[in-house]
Amino acid sequence: MAKGVAITDGDGPGMTTPSPARPAPRPLGEALRLAWYGSPFYALALRAKPPGAFMAVAPDPWPGEPNHATSLLGGRLVAAGRSDDFNTQAWHRAASDPAWLAALHRFDWLRDLRDFGGADGATLAAAMVEDWMAANQRWSAVSWRDDVIAARLANWVRHYDFLASGTTVPGAFAGRLVASLARQRRHLERLLRGKLAGSRLLAALKAAIIVDAAFLRAGPAHEKALARDLERLATQLPRVVLPDGAVADRNPAAQAAALRHLIDIRTVLLSAERPAPTALQATIDRAAPMLRFFRHGDGGLALFNGADRGDPALLDLILARSGDITPAPLAAVQGGFQRLSAGRALALMDCGAPPAPGLDLGAHAGTLSVEFSVGAQRVFGNCGAYDGLVAEWRQAMRNTAAHATAIIDDTNTSEVVDGGGLQYPAGNVVAARTEQDGATWVEASHEGYRTLYGVTHRRRLWLSGDGLDLRGEDTLEGVDGRPIKATAQGRKFAIRFHLHHEVKASLAQSGASALLRLPSGEGWRVRASGATIGVSDTVWLGDGERIRRAQQVSLVGGLGADGAKVKWAFTRVEG
Repeated sequence: MAKGVAITDGDGPGMTTPSPARPAPRPLGEALRLAWYGSPFYALALRAKPPGAFMAVAPDPWPGEPNHATSLLGGRLVAAGRSDDFNTQAWHRAASDPAWLAALHRFDWLRDLRDFGGADGATLAAAMVEDWMAANQRWSAVSWRDDVIAARLANWVRHYDFLASGTTVPGAFAGRLVASLARQRRHLERLLRGKLAGSRLLAALKAAIIVDAAFLRAGPAHEKALARDLERLATQLPRVVLPDGAVADRNPAAQAAALRHLIDIRTVLLSAERPAPTALQATIDRAAPMLRFFRHGDGGLALFNGADRGDPALLDLILARSGDITPAPLAAVQGGFQRLSAGRALALMDCGAPPAPGLDLGAHAGTLSVEFSVGAQRVFGNCGAYDGLVAEWRQAMRNTAAHATAIIDDTNTSEVVDGGGLQYPAGNVVAARTEQDGATWVEASHEGYRTLYGVTHRRRLWLSGDGLDLRGEDTLEGVDGRPIKATAQGRKFAIRFHLHHEVKASLAQSGASALLRLPSGEGWRVRASGATIGVSDTVWLGDGERIRRAQQVSLVGGLGADGAKVKWAFTRVEG
């Protein structure tokens, strides 16, 4: 198992990045496939007679950003936390941040120009689409990636009227657009026959449905293509959205994206006057309450498995358009999460096994991590996710040390693979819930340290009925009652609580406890037994972009022959 990030335990040097995680070997079949995609012969293979008819189905209903439109008209694209030149020379610029470049090729920014760019915005948008079609005849790793091509296809079709208003010869523009859509749709078909899974598969299916619905007037072949899309959708829906409504990715941001895709599919089929699979609305009705499940009091999302907090206003809109008003459930049994809520307090706990291969590209090694908020104020949780150029930071945020859980010897509970995915994921993850007199108990355990140390991590979490007292007990014990391995004895463990960047912490009572001050001035006391309390530096990346300095409370100790047991409590300070 890989070592974790050195986000100090109270006696360390500060915020330091880790050594890169071990890269995953690329299978021979994948390498050959990518070589074929990149060859000039593949571009020829995508050619075919384009459809002879096109109709714009269900214009894009999601709002744009006025500030982004101003930047675009000024020649800059702000995306993925960065601003760079927005022009026809940017499509394949080697120095560009891959995340920014993906945002450029996705064309999500069309809605910014549509809503706030006026006639100049339409002219600019049409010119960029024209240039993309001329400059991107051949496959490239970023611009033809499954999530990028899926977003671009959907955006082009649903913004057709806006794009056509920005060109002087709409008929000629439409012909070139249809030809490019058909070529990209043929590549998307190859991707759909591959190993796409989870919310990314749903995004690709949505794009296929949108394009094939736009081509319905071109003949019966496209009717058959749409029927095939809907058959695939009906087959895949139970695999993407689990029976409890959680997405199989186990990522709150993917939960929001999946629900949005489902709403878009429903809208497009209604616009095309085609019946939706009977399971579509039922899936929406399951997924919406689970999106509510993952929201803190500030309206943002919990930071599990690569999610950032998202845009609360957009999350409100997604939920409103779902049409479902069911409250958040108490637990996601299949998804593997628990929600403890009382008074103004909310605790969310990851009690599930890591996502399966294919769904774990952005998964984190954060099994049994907890996030805690009071009203609209986040108190502690996971560090978040990083989507920038520095690969070490991206990997660091996936490591166990960046999560509010226990870690032994700075070693991840699941091995984090460079470039995405997990190996040797934490196994035998089980959880149970009990409620009594308004208070809630959750007990969960995992065996991610079984092979290396012979240790089971067991966590008990309790929230009082008034929400003023959150208590936990972390036990590191031998598997199946056996002693832990001799090689594990004496090794250091840490239980981390990464504080929100606006929460301030200080040691009190000669180091016997810590005091937290929330932005409102509200105070909370942290006490523990079985470990030493420390306050040190960490980071908060709740928006997925900006690295903010923050503090953490850490409970540090050493493993004995019988392991270790640590009890801790966060209690509201009156007055």
